This record gives sequence, structure tokens and C-alpha cells, in this order.
Amino acid sequence: MNRSDQAVASQERNLRPPEDDAPPPRRLLIGWGTAVAALAVSTAALGFVLWLARFPIAQFFLSSALAERGVEADFQVVQLDFGHIVLNGVRIGSAQAPDASIATVTAAWDWRGLAPSVRSLRFVEPRLRLRLDNRGRLSAGALDHVGGAPSGHRPQVPELEVVVERGVLQVDAPFGPLVADVSAHGVLGEDFSALGRLRPITGARRNYAILEGAGSFVVVSRAHEIGLRVDANAQSLLWGDARVSGLALRGLVRAPLDLSRYELDAAWRVGALNSNALSADALDGGAAFVAAARDDSLLASTWRARARAGAERLTLGGASFTTARLDGGLDGRDMRGQGRWALSGESFQGFSLISERATASGVLAVNLAGAGGADATGVIAMTRARLDPGARRIVDSMLPGLGGTPLAPTFAQANAALRRGGANFALTAPFSAHFESGIQRIVFNRELFAHAASGLRLSVAPLRVDAPGLTLEWPGASLRGAVDVELSGGGAPTASMLLDTVHWSPGEPLEADGTLALSHWTAGDASLSADQLDIGISIGTRGQGRIDLRGPAHITGPFGDGEVRDMAPNLDIGIAWDAGWRIVSNTPCLTVALGGLNAAGLSFDSGRLSLCALNGALAASDARGNLGGGFRIQGLALNGRMAGPEAQPARLTAAEVTGRFHGAGAQAELSIEANRPALEINVAADHVLALRGAQVTADAALAHDWRIDGRFRDGALSDPALPGTVTAIAGHWAAAPEDDKAVIRVDAGEALLTANRPASDADRPLFHQLRLAGFSAILRDGNIDAQGELVLAEQTHQLARFTAHHDVAAGAGGAVVTGDSVTFDRTFQPYQISELARGFVDNVRGSVGLNANIDWTRNSIAAHGVLHLDGVSLATSTIPVIQGVRGDVAFNNLFSLTTPPGQEITIDALNPGLVVHNGRVRFQLLPGRRIGIERAEFDFASGTLSMTPTIIPIGAEETRFELSLHNVDASALLATLNIPDLSATGKIDGAFPLLLTRRTALIQNGALYAQRGGGTISYVGHAGDSATGAARIAFDALKSFSYDDLHIALNGDLSGEIVSAIQFHGHNSGRPVDLGPIGAVPGLGHITVHGVPFAFQVQVTAPFRSLAETAASLSNPNAILTRARNAEPAPQPVDQRPQGPR
Repeated sequence: MNRSDQAVASQERNLRPPEDDAPPPRRLLIGWGTAVAALAVSTAALGFVLWLARFPIAQFFLSSALAERGVEADFQVVQLDFGHIVLNGVRIGSAQAPDASIATVTAAWDWRGLAPSVRSLRFVEPRLRLRLDNRGRLSAGALDHVGGAPSGHRPQVPELEVVVERGVLQVDAPFGPLVADVSAHGVLGEDFSALGRLRPITGARRNYAILEGAGSFVVVSRAHEIGLRVDANAQSLLWGDARVSGLALRGLVRAPLDLSRYELDAAWRVGALNSNALSADALDGGAAFVAAARDDSLLASTWRARARAGAERLTLGGASFTTARLDGGLDGRDMRGQGRWALSGESFQGFSLISERATASGVLAVNLAGAGGADATGVIAMTRARLDPGARRIVDSMLPGLGGTPLAPTFAQANAALRRGGANFALTAPFSAHFESGIQRIVFNRELFAHAASGLRLSVAPLRVDAPGLTLEWPGASLRGAVDVELSGGGAPTASMLLDTVHWSPGEPLEADGTLALSHWTAGDASLSADQLDIGISIGTRGQGRIDLRGPAHITGPFGDGEVRDMAPNLDIGIAWDAGWRIVSNTPCLTVALGGLNAAGLSFDSGRLSLCALNGALAASDARGNLGGGFRIQGLALNGRMAGPEAQPARLTAAEVTGRFHGAGAQAELSIEANRPALEINVAADHVLALRGAQVTADAALAHDWRIDGRFRDGALSDPALPGTVTAIAGHWAAAPEDDKAVIRVDAGEALLTANRPASDADRPLFHQLRLAGFSAILRDGNIDAQGELVLAEQTHQLARFTAHHDVAAGAGGAVVTGDSVTFDRTFQPYQISELARGFVDNVRGSVGLNANIDWTRNSIAAHGVLHLDGVSLATSTIPVIQGVRGDVAFNNLFSLTTPPGQEITIDALNPGLVVHNGRVRFQLLPGRRIGIERAEFDFASGTLSMTPTIIPIGAEETRFELSLHNVDASALLATLNIPDLSATGKIDGAFPLLLTRRTALIQNGALYAQRGGGTISYVGHAGDSATGAARIAFDALKSFSYDDLHIALNGDLSGEIVSAIQFHGHNSGRPVDLGPIGAVPGLGHITVHGVPFAFQVQVTAPFRSLAETAASLSNPNAILTRARNAEPAPQPVDQRPQGPR
């Protein structure tokens, strides 16, 4: 039984029941006396008993009072009288860990009537233990329950003497105990003072620690007032995730003893503060609270609160300031107060923004009644703000370059507008907030507005006039609303997004749906618009999300050097992201309508295609940024026309076009592959230009500086207007911007050139197969420039180089082919280039150069050029030897091999059986493989051998022309023919038709004659030494013979027998002729005569190789006569009848 129970039991044993019988009347007086005496004795006895039992009684009442409040306590009353009490071993709380313990408590009081008034309290070795949890809540344990019901009066501080000896105050904190030594003495209101000094502490437990902590407090009471000052500091403090260094705190409390008013002041200074949510450098601040208390409690009837804080650097919730400052103030009455607050800072960075200055200010109203509540309104404002680099990268990624595509200009313009707008703008964001115990709410019920120096404007406003834009509520942190997001000005497109519903709650995705409209998005001739796209937004709890877009869009813009007009994809896509992102089609394929397409000189007026996703995604990226996904277009077919006034019909097809995304970051690419692409152009009736290929690829870089690299293979170009077809086209191509214009290049191109099939099997192709090697081309500003080499395909023999230019818009261009030196020898002949040369020229030796110009338009193609001959030797089917051909031959049509008139060449030597030299030939190549000889002259025997102007078919079975001799010197002729013992003078002219075939050359009715004035013939050989008779006379006459005229008739086959009929007349000169052998006159003896006239008529038949001998017989009648004498049958006799005298 404890002491309180013993006191109660003692009182119960001393109680006696009263007497029930009343005294008789005669004894009434005695009874009253006895009663009074008994009362006095009883009272004295009771007082004596109570005095003896005062300790248990006092202990009982104190214990009962503490027990009613749920306080476990133990103590011992050691002294008690009418003026004081002494308690020893006082303990409050559990015996194992008491909340308070006091060795001795002495209380003294005075009596004011029957009411005691405490005069003094003395505590010896008191020890008070408090507990501070990791949330900052302070508890005194069992002492929290000490106190009574409200008395209806404001509590006051009594004016009594208080003495504390060797006191200890201990606060159990998460990092270890804080222990302070406490002492006090004096009368409250007069001369009281108390001092507590914290013992130095350094300790650590788990995530809590303190380094070199120290502190003190002082309580002073004078002039009926009481004040408290607290100082604390620590070199470092770790509290959960918060780390504080250089901490210093000071607090002051002042009040009169009646507590009718009170003032609180606090100040702090922190060198550095770092936590997950907040970090600051050089943080300081202060707070003040002044209140007038109510009469019935310590609650304030009127009050005022002020607070300020500053930091050199402050980071809060991902936002940072320099020179940050917070100011606030409230004025209140009873439980309500109203005031203003303001936050400002320089060099703000956060929420993807950078601002030179950021401020937030507004009005705050509080209600402290009941559970309490607060309402605030304010405006966040930023000046000279800009997007940070991360936000700029996001903008760039949202609007990639897409160079060379229809979206490039509009995306580039919007990107530039957003960059300009994001470089300098002002932002205002009004809001209101409501806080109470059951709910907290932040509301954006007015327009959030950003205005850039460039003119760009962005606003987020409530969608409905009767409802806020966005409301964020706690508990549960749910978000709901409806907003109108508008973008315009500054070169940016006009965009309007109306979100009918916005909803979010913890554990659920953020969801919104509405419509998106785009207008006035233009850049030059490019545009992008969408009247209304349905938009659905869902963002999950882990940040994953999806945006769905449904509806038509309209796109116009450049495509390479061309243009796409009014391309209208009917969107039904979803853009999803998690660790990566995906663009998916909500339908198997998307329908894309094409209003028009201009590209590479082609114009397609309309078309439609289906865009299907590859591997479930049109485009995708994983967590590492590696791209994937792609698209497929099956059976591409576009009908259109060529650009220009003729507008020839054209058709572009491909069996399949696929695009695949791959790579990451700066290496991100889109690879496009077109299988069996084909372009057909109906140039005219029965004239179709066709370009086909097996495959064309393109790898497009998706970085800001776009570039496309690709290959093409197994291409073929056919055009009836061309002399051949181009096949096996292959090579590499690339496209990239240069001076803000798309430039396309082709490098290392290869192709085969094959002549068109002849009209019949008997005809020969124009040329053997050629290879186009080292081909390169560039497309810039609508012009194509190309170059390469022409190589004989079979022997890889380089023939020429070429350069070409083509104006795409005009559909016209030209090429220059240059062959500096093509050398023909035994191993390389012209027929190996073209079969047309076979049998026409053979055994060619020497170097040939070529400069050719090829010009084309949409409807025609022409080629002209110059062939350079430098000492070329050759043979033809009819002329076995042609040597040293030199000159330039200008062709006006290389396809039909024709020239203008007046082409001139020189020939060193020509030998159709008789060698001629130094030829000068002027001619023209005519259609139908004919050559028009305008003039042809050769040096022959100091004279001229010429060809009469005529037209000769090339490669025909027969060639007929006429040769002429003019001014041939007889002596030079004899020297040319190398005839011995014969000399002659005179000039010879003549002409003879010549018929050439592949096997022979025929002279028909040729005639040679001596010029007027004749000449002389002198034979000094010994052929006639043994001659007699008439032959002797002839030889004697020819030793010195003067002729007056000479005629030679030629007929026959130059390669077989030729018949020559020779006639010449004249007389002998020099020594006289002895006529004795044929005409002796009797009696006269020998007769010698000067000037005897002679008439020779000789017919010679001999091979053409004996033509020299025939020429010699003109002045060597001995040979003629000898042949005549020996011939069988005998030839016609020479008429030797003398002419009459002249």
C-alpha cells in the first residue's frame, strides 16, 4: 500500500457513527454543556490527530491531484507546518527514466485569512528531462499533463522568491543529450535572475550529429516584468538530410508579470545550409511578435508579427537565387490577421528559366480559430528572363532541323522565334492559395502571361470564366482544371490549345484532353496549319506518358530543290514516353493526301499514299537515346507533269519505300530505302524517257546541321532520242545545306552506255559498250553540274572526259566531251569503238583528239564537235595507204556524223597504186554516210593530181570519181618514175574517171595530153644499137625528138590489165636521120635528113604496176617497137608516111 492509500485508510478508521437517541428535556442544558465540552475536546483531539497525521494527509492530497492528471509521481513529505513544507526524493515519471527529479523541494507561504499565499520555493538539485524528436517536437513526458482546467482568468507570474540550487536541464535530442546546468535566485518581479549554461557537446547518432554545440539562457525579472534570453550555436549540425554549419541563434521574450502583453524576438545566422529541399549560404534572419493578451487567457486579443530572412545564395525546390530576401508581416485581432509577404532574389535559376531578378509578393490572411486556416494571393514576376540551355535543347529537339524536308522552313522559323523569345522575356503568374486543417489549395484563376522582347507572347488562362484555370488541392494533392494555352507573335506560329479537362491525383496519371489549333505558321512559301486536332494527354506517376493527336494537318514547303504543296496527313498517332519514347499509329496505316509536288523539274498535282509503321512504331528511342522504329510506303504511285510550258505527263513509282530511325544524339539518322523506283516521262507521242533503278538509299542526319548520304545501284536510263541506253548506274550521293540552300552531290558514279539496237540485223550499232567512270555531279540552285570519264568497257581504255550542265527548271543543258589524245595502234583500232568504222578505215596509226558539245532541251538533243587528226595513218577499203593525215574536222551532228562544208585536212602521202604527196583535201560529211569532195589536190611530178568535186558514198560497194593531172612536168615525171637513159621536157595535163570497188580500181576513158608548145624527148640508151630498118630510123629520130602534141588514152583495171593508146607527132632534131635503110635513092648514096616529121601511134596493154613503163614508152619508141615486133599476132604497123612540108 503506497502512502496515499495509507492516509485514506487512516482517516476511515477514525470516523465514528453519530448517536441516534435524543436527550430528555430535563437534561437539555446539561446535554448542551456536555456537547460543547465534548465538541471542544473532540476538536482538540481531532486537531491533535490531524497534526500528527499531517504528512500522510498532505502526501495523499498531492498524490491524488497528480493521479487525476495521469502523472506517475513519488515523493516524501519530511516537514509540514502552517508556514512551509519540505519534500524529499521527488520523482515525476517512471522510476527507470524519470521526467523530473528533485532532491529537496521547500515551499513557504503566508496566510491571508484562511487562504495560503506561497512566499518562496526552493529546489535543491532539480533535474528536468525533456525530449526532442526528429520532427522538432519537444515533450516533457509526464509533465505535459500537469495543469488544471481553465480558470477563466489570464494566468500570471506570482511575485515570490525562487531558488534553484545545482539544477540540471537535459534535452534528449536525436544526436545525443543536451545538458545544461541551471541556477536561480531572487524574487520574481524584483531581483530574480536565473542562468542556464549548456555543456559543450559533440555527438552523433545515425543521421543526426552536432559538432561543438554550446548555449545558454538567462531569465531576469525586475520591475514587475520578466524576460528570457536564449543563445545557442554550433560549428556543425546534421539533422536527417539537412546539414548546417556556422549556426547561431538568439531569442528574447519579454512580458509583465500579469502577462497582459508579451513580445518575442528571434534572430539567427547560418553559414551554410544544405538539404534535399533547401540549401543556402550566409543565411540570416529575424522575427518579432508583439501581442496584447486577453483577460481570460494568454491568447492574443491584438497582435502584430514581422519576419525577415536573407541569404547570399538560396536554392529551394530546384530554384536558386542570389541575394535572396523574404519579408512578411501580419496584423491581427483575436484569431484573425492580415498582412503582406514578399520574396525577391537576383540571378534566379530554376524551372528551366534564368532571370536577372525574380519576385513574388502578395497578401496573406490567417484565421487561428479552431483548426486554423490561411488564405494568400500573390504574383510571381520575372524580368529579363531567358530559357536555360536545357530548355533550349528541349525546344530544339521538339523542332528538329529536318533539312531538305517540307517542315524545315516552318520548324526553323518557329525554332528561331522561340529562341529569340526565350532569350529575353518577362513573366507574370498570379495565384491564390487557401490552407486549413482539412484542406490546402493553390489556385491559378488568372492569366499566366509571358511577353518577350521579340514580340513573342505566351499565356495560360482559365478556359471558363466561371471556373479557375488550375486547382491543386491537399490532402491527396489532386489537380483539376481547364485551361487555354495561347502562343503568338514574334515570328512564332499562332497556336491555341484548349484543354477541356485537366485531372491528376496521387497514384493516378495526369490526364488532359482538348483541341489544338495551328495557324499563321509560315516561312516564305512554306506553311503548316491544323484547324483542329483532338489532343489527349496522359502523364503517369513515374513520369511516363502519352499524347494522342487526331485530325488533319496541312503542310507546304520545300523538298530538296522542289516543293511539296498542301500535303495533308490525317493524323491518328500517339506519342508515348517512359525510359524512352515512341511515336505509334493508332491505325494500321496513316493516309496522306498530296496536293502537289515539284521536284527535279517534275510537278505532281495530286496523290495519296499510306504510311505504315515498322515494328509497331513510326519512330522510337530507348533510355540511352538510341533511335528505332520507322515507316513503310507500299506501291508508291504519283502522276504528274514536267515543269515548263510543255508539261509532259510523268509518273513516279516505287515498289516499296521504307524508312528506319537509328543512332543516338548527334549520330541520329533516318535511313530511307526505295526499292525498284522508276520515273517515266512521256516526252512526245511514242517517246517515253524512263529512269529505273533497283534500289536507292538515303541516310539522313537528324541533327541541327542536317546531311543526307546514300547510294544507288542497278539504275537504267532509256530515251529513244538518245543514241543509246545507260545501265548499271551506281554510285554514292549526298545532300547538305550550303549557304542555307540544299545542295545534292553524286560521287564515284558508274554506268554502262550501250548503243541502241540497229533497225535491222544487217546494220551495225553506233558504238561498242562504254563505261561511265569517276562520275560526279552537284545539284545547286536548280542546276546540275557533272563530270566524269568515258572508258571503253571491254578494254578499260579511256576515251574522253566530260563535263555537263543541266538547268532543271528549263529542262535544258549541255555537255562537253574532251578526248585529248586517243592513240590507235596494232592493238587498238576505231572499229573497237564503233563497228561503223570496220571496213571503212583500217590499220589506223596515230593520235586522235576530240572536243564534243552535246546540247539538249526537253524535246531534242544535239551534238557537235571537232575531231583533231595529228599525223594519222590509215587504209580504206579502196585506198591501201593513206599517211600523215592532219587537220581539224568540225562535226555539226555527231550522232549522224555530218559536218558543215569546207572541212580541210592535209595528207602526207596517198598510194592507191601510185604514190602522191602533200595532199590538200576540202570536203563535207553528208547525211547517209556520204562525203562531198569539194577539192582534193596532191603534188605529183612537179604538177598536181586533183579530184573533181563529187559526192562519194562511204562504205558503198562502188566509188566513182574523176582524177585530173595538171601542169605535170615531163622531166619530173620521168624522175618520179625512175626511168633511165631518157629525158624529156614539156607539160602534161589530163583526166581519167576512176571506179573503185572493194577489190579493184577501174579507169574508164582516161585521157592525158601535152600542153601547147609540146616538148622534147631524148633517148640515149643502148636499146636500139642493134636495130635495123625502120626500127633503126625510129631510134635515131628519138635520140633528139621534138613533139608537137601528145595524147594518151587509158582504160582498164589498175589491179589487173590496163590498155593505153598513145599518139604523139613531131620531128627529129639534132643529128640527121639516115633514111637509107628504108628509102635508098639510086645514085645518091646515103641520105641523112634534119626535121623529118614522124607520127607515132602505139597501143600498150600492161598491168597498172607497168604504168611507169607505159609512161616511159612515150619517149622510148624502141621499147614500143620491140614489143610490136615480137607480139603475136603482129600489131598494127606504125604509120611512117611522112607529113607534107609545113
